[in-house]
Amino acid sequence: MTIVSSAPEISVVIPNYNGAAYLEKCLSSVLRQTHPPMEILVVENASTDASVLVIQRVAPAAQILRQPRNLGFAGGANAGIRRAKGDWIAIINNDTEVSATWLSECVSAIERHPEVAFLACKILDYARRDRVFSAGDCILRACIGYRRGQELRDSVRYQEEIETFSACGGAALYRKSALEEAKEFDELFFAYLEDVDLGLRLRAAGHRGYYVPRAEVYHYGAATSGGEFSPLAVRLRTRNSILLLVKSIPAQIFWKCVPMILAAQASWCARAILKLRGLSYLHGLVGIFPLVPAMLKRRRTLRRYWRSSTTELWQSILRSEALAREDVLGASGERISSFLKWYFRFF
Repeated sequence: MTIVSSAPEISVVIPNYNGAAYLEKCLSSVLRQTHPPMEILVVENASTDASVLVIQRVAPAAQILRQPRNLGFAGGANAGIRRAKGDWIAIINNDTEVSATWLSECVSAIERHPEVAFLACKILDYARRDRVFSAGDCILRACIGYRRGQELRDSVRYQEEIETFSACGGAALYRKSALEEAKEFDELFFAYLEDVDLGLRLRAAGHRGYYVPRAEVYHYGAATSGGEFSPLAVRLRTRNSILLLVKSIPAQIFWKCVPMILAAQASWCARAILKLRGLSYLHGLVGIFPLVPAMLKRRRTLRRYWRSSTTELWQSILRSEALAREDVLGASGERISSFLKWYFRFF
């Protein structure tokens, strides 16, 4: 693995679709960095609003990568990654505002951990900045992602720089060579769980990452998708949660986790129905079948890693779930997902 010997050159990539209402704050905050990026690339996913005008007014030096159609978060991020010149790629959502020392703190973390392949930023709720959106991402044995600290009050627990299983795609840094090795984000996911899938592949390849608590980012959330239970979100989360199992979970791990996987899938189905999104849930299930052949083909490319890393990957999943359990069981007086409370009681 390449070891950093000098301050890394960082390209900032911002996938955008109809984000005109958020882009000014996002771009202005990137321009205020104490460690300026070498370039800013905004991937314009065929927006129909005034996004391009906002970009040209606020950040005239930014590169606008116009796409003929909406490629989703995964495709948009990849378009930026492929054009980026930096040896590190910082990817942020268009509905974020980054602290002035965001990149400086990330550079310091890279210098402390020269072997690192990715960094997870501390993402806080934009309106309630004492609430965490993600303090590094975990994965459960149910093969679903868990944003550490999600919706919990910021506390000393989230001030420690620790190893993390993966990074929330809303604000993360990746070594470009690691992204190239992992074949970047999987564009068939479009959006939702594409960052979990990438994290699994990076981990299987032996890469490690850290959560950097002082690299703060403030996130509106659901600016493009419409919220956790919007029809689009339910459809994609339903589809992609199954595709993740088909593609990126080794059989040895899958069979150990069947009870947890079934519990998580049943809970998600019930929640979708209770939110009157049963039809969107069914559309997600139907959308799985055309993509299975492509996912099985991509699965075969991962087997070379699994032959030597399945045990290590399993241990990483167990450590990751332990962090999530600590989060849930230690959040006295906080509102916690009923499913997670139930999950950690039985599993």
